[in-house]
Amino acid sequence: MADQEKAETTPSEGASGGGIDRGRAWLTGIGLGVLAVAALVVAFTIGTNYSDEPLPAAPAGKEVSEAPPPALSEQGRELFVSTCGGCHTLAEAETAGTTGPNLDDLAPDKALVKQAIAQGGTGSGMMPPGLLNGGDAEQVAEYVSAAAGGGD
Repeated sequence: MADQEKAETTPSEGASGGGIDRGRAWLTGIGLGVLAVAALVVAFTIGTNYSDEPLPAAPAGKEVSEAPPPALSEQGRELFVSTCGGCHTLAEAETAGTTGPNLDDLAPDKALVKQAIAQGGTGSGMMPPGLLNGGDAEQVAEYVSAAAGGGD
């Protein structure tokens, strides 16, 4: 009779307690599914934001120049913005004046900027001579020529 009881209890124990825990299996499956979907989302996002196309080149006729020296650049920039920016456009200085020439288009060299500061505007004649003098004029000429791509 002991053998008979053992035979009756063994299958029931195996069916409920000794087998695979179905709840844990479901959770593991759901967790792996969520990870797979997350990996696909990341891969799709990276794939849509990646491009093999090269960056656009600099506009024709303009060479990419190095930034002006920081000490001259900042003071020259401040002087340009306060003294010249109301009339002149210069992208690097974030000015958009329209009375004087667009310096990005003109790309003057340092000598031309110094001449315009000393003698005034020769185009419309609206720029008075001597708006800046000495070191201030030198710093603005250095800054504008470097920022506009005109060089020395």
